Amino acid sequence: MAEKKSRQKMPERPVAQRIRDFEEVPLGYTLQQAIEEAKRCLGCKDPKCMAGCPVEVDIPGFLAFVAQGDCASALKKIRETNSLPAICGRVCPQEDQCEIKCILGVKGQPVAIGALERFVADWELARKVKAVSRKQEAEGPKIAVVGSGPAGLTCAGDLAKLGYAVTIFESLHVTGGVLTYGIPEFRLPKKIVDLEVNYVKSLGVEIKTNMLIGNIYTIEELLK
Repeated sequence: MAEKKSRQKMPERPVAQRIRDFEEVPLGYTLQQAIEEAKRCLGCKDPKCMAGCPVEVDIPGFLAFVAQGDCASALKKIRETNSLPAICGRVCPQEDQCEIKCILGVKGQPVAIGALERFVADWELARKVKAVSRKQEAEGPKIAVVGSGPAGLTCAGDLAKLGYAVTIFESLHVTGGVLTYGIPEFRLPKKIVDLEVNYVKSLGVEIKTNMLIGNIYTIEELLK
């Protein structure tokens, strides 16, 4: 199978600049680069890339919107199953998950799915767009999530979209878990983590910091 076009290379800060600080190295795609890269997608009837995505993002669906320059629709499509696209677009191992299963990668370079997810998420953050509104609260128990790392934020965001009242209890004074404390700034800027946390909050999720479960509250107390 012949590759349709060469993969778009994401621009990066010059070496002379980035050796002097800890700021993010990749600059992200321009709109035109994103459109050209998204057009490389074959639109497979049986998209293997989706099988490699842990949160089952409709990858061909959002790429089709990017190819049309419709970032708002691409964002909405991603947000259906992923509450943290700006983070996932930067630090998820796409090369071992979705991209490794891309059919284009059989005889060439796979579609840059991660870079395109980052592009759409950054488009959102730059415009302060809200892609998903909180649904009406469902009747039922309130839900406590222990920890505000990537798993806790994802769980809380998905539950909030379903209409549940969710509270995250974070033991430390800053949210994010490994996203904040385990990944260096040049890979994942803290401002990106903060913006994604704010998105989860915008869904109606309450986050309480300095709340060490087992010390301040026991599990039994939370259940009451």
